[in-house]
Amino acid sequence: MSIYYDLYASGNLLKRKEQQPLHARVIPSGTLDAKKFIELVSKSNGFSQATIEGCLQAVTDELQRWLSQGWTVEVGELGYFSLSLKCDRSVMEKKEIRSPSIRLNKVNLRVNKKFYEELEPLQLERIESPYRADNTRGEDECRTLLMGHIDEHGCITRADFMRLAAISRDKAVEFLRKYLDEGIIRRYGAGKTVVYLKK
Repeated sequence: MSIYYDLYASGNLLKRKEQQPLHARVIPSGTLDAKKFIELVSKSNGFSQATIEGCLQAVTDELQRWLSQGWTVEVGELGYFSLSLKCDRSVMEKKEIRSPSIRLNKVNLRVNKKFYEELEPLQLERIESPYRADNTRGEDECRTLLMGHIDEHGCITRADFMRLAAISRDKAVEFLRKYLDEGIIRRYGAGKTVVYLKK
């Protein structure tokens, strides 16, 4: 399965009038919540969901305990966790700030080289991101793209419609409902296997 990405100009405000180099950004396929992730790990490894959940909680508790004492903690092949700090305000001299003005910034994860290498090679495919603020594709254009795809391939999923028309999930759902109400398409299947065909 491909990872979808789009290209964006760098956000350097000081050089806004100059053409900026493009950088690649992954378009998320979605978010796996903790419950679903535990379910998937259980199915692929045979451990019970309760066992996995208990282990994850134990690892989280120990990680927090040692991080809060200033340690860098290696967690299996995942990588190293550490803390970073920030000052409440900009200072030039050490004597200008005291400990109460220093706060936790974030928890860093430095991924192990082996973990990183095993993600390669990625199957990448560039599409127009449906999350761009400048996307102005209208309903008529989306309908044309949808019907053209169905004519060529026989059916389409909501996710494919989102990618094809470069629209958000909410917009895709809105348009598909409208086309269903108009009777130009029909729905087939249930749950994650739903596809849309010509009426």
